Amino acid sequence: MSQLTINNVTVRFGGHTALNNVSMTVESGTITGLIGPNGAGKTTLFNVVSGLQRADEGEVILNGEIVTNKAPYKRARCGLGRTFQRLELFPSLTVEENIRVSGEIRNQWASNDGNRNIQKSIDQKMEEIITLTGLADSADYHVAEIPTGKARLVELARTLMQDPKLILLDEPASGQNDLETAEFGYLLQKLTNEGITIFLVEHDMSLVMSVCDHVHVLDFGSIIADGSTNEIQTNKRVIDAYLGSDQ
Repeated sequence: MSQLTINNVTVRFGGHTALNNVSMTVESGTITGLIGPNGAGKTTLFNVVSGLQRADEGEVILNGEIVTNKAPYKRARCGLGRTFQRLELFPSLTVEENIRVSGEIRNQWASNDGNRNIQKSIDQKMEEIITLTGLADSADYHVAEIPTGKARLVELARTLMQDPKLILLDEPASGQNDLETAEFGYLLQKLTNEGITIFLVEHDMSLVMSVCDHVHVLDFGSIIADGSTNEIQTNKRVIDAYLGSDQ
């Protein structure tokens, strides 16, 4: 079953076409990669999916519902979570406080929707997620005091507090060392085993090729290839456009 369907999406900025008739699907319970050179349009596509950028043409379907014109917060309520290429955290708050904020928002959604049947308290859910993401030793530190690799985990943990069905991860391995990246890949696979779908933009090819079930390649705003990791690694057009460069 498709968790996310992108149909013929085009985005123009003045005379520049950032995305040109892009179509793809992200299947439920998988890790799907989106790779390509800097400036290819990857983050723009994520912005379209999450509602931060309006498409000039095309549609976005999330969990079978057309959300093309829905506001970002409404897409979040439909089960869409996201992290950002540039960290979007509260540096003056602790790791635990950053995560708690997300839980408070989740409970407010439920209250506003007339659904007070929250199965887990914020404290219980937060404890589970902090353990899952390996942040227990950093919980009382302010975000400004921890390294970027840990901060990436905080952003993911905060997203998990909202019970997402699909998470968009924009370069989550940026700032992580090799060990942290390997552990992060294991965590992503664990999340998909628990039923969460992952859509991943990443330049670290070792991470992409080790965890992704399917990969789409974007270049100059157009999809130039898609397939399994083996198919992508041997695709001449992809090698010429991206994998053969010093990425």
